[in-house]
Amino acid sequence: MAASPAPPTTGQKTHRYLRLSLALVVAALLIAVSLQSVVAIWHPFQFGWHPLPSISHAFYTPMRDVFAGSLIAVSVALLALSGRNRATTLLDVCAVFAPLIAIVPTGIADSRAQDHLPCPSTADCIPAGALESAKAGIAVYAIVVVVTVIVMAVVRARTRTPNRSAVLVSVIAVATASVVWALAFVPSVNELFPFNFWPVHSIHFVVTLVFFGVFTAVPLLYAGGPLEPGETPPTPRQRSIYRWIAGLLIVDLLFLAAAVLFRQVFGETPAVLIGEVVALLLFAWFWLMQTIQRWNDANPPSIVAPRR
Repeated sequence: MAASPAPPTTGQKTHRYLRLSLALVVAALLIAVSLQSVVAIWHPFQFGWHPLPSISHAFYTPMRDVFAGSLIAVSVALLALSGRNRATTLLDVCAVFAPLIAIVPTGIADSRAQDHLPCPSTADCIPAGALESAKAGIAVYAIVVVVTVIVMAVVRARTRTPNRSAVLVSVIAVATASVVWALAFVPSVNELFPFNFWPVHSIHFVVTLVFFGVFTAVPLLYAGGPLEPGETPPTPRQRSIYRWIAGLLIVDLLFLAAAVLFRQVFGETPAVLIGEVVALLLFAWFWLMQTIQRWNDANPPSIVAPRR
């Protein structure tokens, strides 16, 4: 008589549902943007058709809390999936930039229809209240980054588990926090904040591209096979899917860059919205495949200390 399968360990269940939650968070964000596009007024409730120029413009709608909360949740989940291989190091780097997408808003390019905005119609701008909110968020972000880096360094020292990739991620996190803090608060450079990141202009656009650009390397790594000796290897079909996800992400990022740089050419077509939706769907597709591939990993290799 066959023995019943062993119940999953805590680590196994944690990794299962963290991967699955990343796909579900994307679903929540896309549902929020879809609802905001078909609801003209929430009180009194009225339907209407008003598609957002981009997902990032949810920051200026009643869906702001969902938008910001989703990105913070993504960051926490990516950090919780920490490990020692190259893919988890890249995911930790993504977690550094995800909160900034929510904290620093995108600009509103055309304020002629937004007469409450104190900026010319030909320039990107954000309302004064959103500017204060962004600066407050960056102040908190910078402090949290420094505290987290110190705490994790103490943990590694006390447990005697040196981790070079964690040191690299810590350096990137502190450098990122220092740059955005300087752009927000140093008088000699903060006059045009958050549109003072030379030469790309918008801080929001930069951190969004960096997030998805770094993430693109992760499915490429998995397309080559398992990254740990004890990891469930991807099937040939899954490896092919990972290659497709990486290739489509590269094409989509190029499209997004063109949509932002040449937005006058696209006119009323919500090109940025289309590009962002595609990027999020590919992000969710990757995590669904990871959930399926590694569902039965008995002890996730990424949380096991390497043998000395």
